[in-house]
Amino acid sequence: MLLVFLIAAAPVSLEMELAGGIALPIADVTQDAPPPAPALQARAGADFFDHVTVSAVLLGIAGPETSQSFCAGGGGACKGNASFRAVSGFVAVRLHLSSDAQPFLEAGIGPGKLISVSADDLFENPAQHGSAGPAYLIGLGGRVFVSRQLALGLELAWTQWTNVSRPAFVYGSLSMPARSDLTVSSLLLLFAVSWSAGR
Repeated sequence: MLLVFLIAAAPVSLEMELAGGIALPIADVTQDAPPPAPALQARAGADFFDHVTVSAVLLGIAGPETSQSFCAGGGGACKGNASFRAVSGFVAVRLHLSSDAQPFLEAGIGPGKLISVSADDLFENPAQHGSAGPAYLIGLGGRVFVSRQLALGLELAWTQWTNVSRPAFVYGSLSMPARSDLTVSSLLLLFAVSWSAGR
C-alpha cells in the first residue's frame, strides 16, 4: 500500500522517442546467414522519480518478406529470397540517470511476430516464419540533452521472437525434421531522438 502511495505521489513527466537503425538477425540456419534489415522503433512513456521510465514500445523490422519456405532445386533458381521482417510491442522499464548525459539500461516483454527470415539462397536452407508469441527486449545505451527537452541517443539492444517454425528439409544426406519451437534473435543498433515534457 505504501509503495502504491509513493508511486502515485511521485513526480511524473511524459516522454516520446523515435529511433531508427539496423537489425542483425541471429537465426538457427544451416548455412548463409540472413541479411541485416532496417529497424524502426517508437516509444511513449512516463518517467518516475527522474530515474525510472515505464514505456510502451513498438518495434518494426522493415526488411523484405518471402512467402516461400524452401527450394528443392539448386543454382540460381533458389536465390533472391533474402528476408527479415518482424514486429513487436513491449512494456519496457528503463533505468537512467537524471543528468543531461543519461546512460541507461532497459528490459521489456510483450507480444511479437517474426514474419519472415531467410538467406538469399533457400537451397538446403529454408526460410523461417513465426506466429504471434512472447517477445523480449534487453538494451543499454545513453542519451544527451542538446536542449532543455530534446535529447539525442544511441542504443545497443537484443530482442527475441518465439513460436518460429521451419519446414522439414534435406541437408546433404541428413533429413531435418520440421520445427515449430524455434526462436530468432536480433542485435539492434538504434539512433534515437527523444522529447521529455518534465525538464
